[in-house]
Amino acid sequence: MLRMLTLFVVICCISGCAVAGPSKEDMAKSHYHMGQSYMATRDYSSALQELREGVRLQPRNPDIHNLLAQAYQHKAAFEQAETHYLKALELKPDDPYIQNNLAALYLDMQRWDEAATYFRKAADNLVFRYPVRALTGLGLAYHRGGEYTQAVMAYKEALKQFPDDLTVLRLLGQNYVKMEKLSLAQQVFERVLEIDPLDNVVRFEYAQTLLKQEENDRAREEFREIANREDQTSLGKEAREYLKMLEE
Repeated sequence: MLRMLTLFVVICCISGCAVAGPSKEDMAKSHYHMGQSYMATRDYSSALQELREGVRLQPRNPDIHNLLAQAYQHKAAFEQAETHYLKALELKPDDPYIQNNLAALYLDMQRWDEAATYFRKAADNLVFRYPVRALTGLGLAYHRGGEYTQAVMAYKEALKQFPDDLTVLRLLGQNYVKMEKLSLAQQVFERVLEIDPLDNVVRFEYAQTLLKQEENDRAREEFREIANREDQTSLGKEAREYLKMLEE
């Protein structure tokens, strides 16, 4: 028995015993996690290197395709991003997170109808944890495509879930301005300022809305407040220009 064991050790030393290395799946996961880390630090070039290698090793992994698409999108390589988002959806159909990401890409690409289609799909998916994000994106897609009534409907749908969402309220106010529904825009901006009185950007939009309605005294008061708060900024400079115009 001892002689057989000795012979086995000698053979192993001469020929080399096989040791299993990491699988392609494990290596792909490693590149994926490294890609996540680089994405978190906004090192998109390094993320691309890791994720491209991950896709090479595991070309049918939808999560790697999705993250690789995000990296391409951050680098403004929109066509490559679209390719990998669509591949991710092919591998993982109806995934609302991928749909939402693809919709955001179509916003960047100014493809408003396609953006609206995928935001709607994501918002309607009951397993999606961020429907307000998708509805906000849907409103933006409609707004930028000139479909202002549809945008209002999307924003109001979002506000049913979070009535005090400042981003959605501000976008709704801007949409009403585009529609020349100034009294409605005024009401929305007043609601924003009630929640956040220090938001000088919205206060500026509010003052402009008052001015368009020829409420000059109230507009002057708001512009003066902005000028005092934003003394050294471009916003303060614009407010002072309006004050000068109102005093002429």
